[in-house]
Amino acid sequence: MERLISTDLSCFCSGEYARVGSAAAATNYTASDGTQVETCGEFFADRALVGYIAMAVSMMIVGVNFVLKVILVELIKSLRLKTVTAETNYTMIAIFIGQFMNTAVIVVLNNASFHDFDGGVGPLSQIFRVGTMTDFSVVWYKTVGTILMKAMLMAGLWPLIEFTMFWSMMTFFRCLDKNFGTDPYFSNSPSIQAYIDTWAGPVYLIHYRYATILLQIGVAFCYGAGMPLLYFYAFLAYVILYLNERLLVCYYYREPPAFDEKMTMLCIDFSKYVPYIMLPMAFWQLGNRQIFENETYAINFKSDIRLSGHTMTDAFSHMDPRHMTYNSAPLWVFFALVGVAITYWILDIEEEEEEDDQLVEGLENYFDACKPDDRGVSIGQEETMLKQYNVKTFSD
Repeated sequence: MERLISTDLSCFCSGEYARVGSAAAATNYTASDGTQVETCGEFFADRALVGYIAMAVSMMIVGVNFVLKVILVELIKSLRLKTVTAETNYTMIAIFIGQFMNTAVIVVLNNASFHDFDGGVGPLSQIFRVGTMTDFSVVWYKTVGTILMKAMLMAGLWPLIEFTMFWSMMTFFRCLDKNFGTDPYFSNSPSIQAYIDTWAGPVYLIHYRYATILLQIGVAFCYGAGMPLLYFYAFLAYVILYLNERLLVCYYYREPPAFDEKMTMLCIDFSKYVPYIMLPMAFWQLGNRQIFENETYAINFKSDIRLSGHTMTDAFSHMDPRHMTYNSAPLWVFFALVGVAITYWILDIEEEEEEDDQLVEGLENYFDACKPDDRGVSIGQEETMLKQYNVKTFSD
């Protein structure tokens, strides 16, 4: 290392030795003591390896999401629900929750450390013992944030990858059914149903599309305050999904069954809860003391957990209305939104109680709706029947 420091830096600027990036790692230089030295090739190799690992992890997340989708679809089918609408609604919710946990929650908690909250001895630190990230710091954005960004980009491009993969498989099996010939009347299918299954398009999984939309919305708004590029990735995913579905529903998939509006309305209802996730996350991300307050904590060893100083007490100190800061607005808006939601919830309960007093379609009670004479006859007949069975009436 001393010889590297004493290397004649003038040769770096010459036209013969001018190199940048990984090209400089493979170049030998003459040090001031006359020996031949090489820049840190291992550093550039390890840096490239880290990039490849991050890309592999991102692709693995998307792959696990696809496998999770297949498993959940089969599990929901095994429940034998009464209607197709109920089956698709349950499937959409299950796929969205499973993919959101796998994409946006597990990868964050796996790298999280709660030493700032319990000093490393509390229950959270005992559960999450592997992670070293105490906050949304620069290191978090370089590692976990990079994986999350690449995973969402791959998720946005996945409809194109999925179509290419399954279209190639479908074309291969169709050619195999014809023995790779050109005769349109030849087929190896043992039955008509087998022929239809080979030559008809795949089944259109509408619940998977809605779950994909909810996933893009949830992840983009959850971490978008710290990584605004996620908004663009979500927009790109919607454009790809829109064009892909418009074309493939007409020319690729089988005709889907008729669905009512319940799934669409359910998807919209789920979207209304996105701000309840977004605003607290934005409040916490904008309160990072290392980035926004330039405050860091030293460590003695490389393996030590670097504290952030971003605790609950410090965070809620930004809620003082007399000293509003850069991250006060998200949490104030969150509390206002919760208050409005509770108000509407109470009003809905009161309206439901009023509607429960009425019969279907707002009709009045039967006896109140009858004419006085008919009401008297009906009441008299009821009293006669009760007396026949020795039951006391109010008139007795």
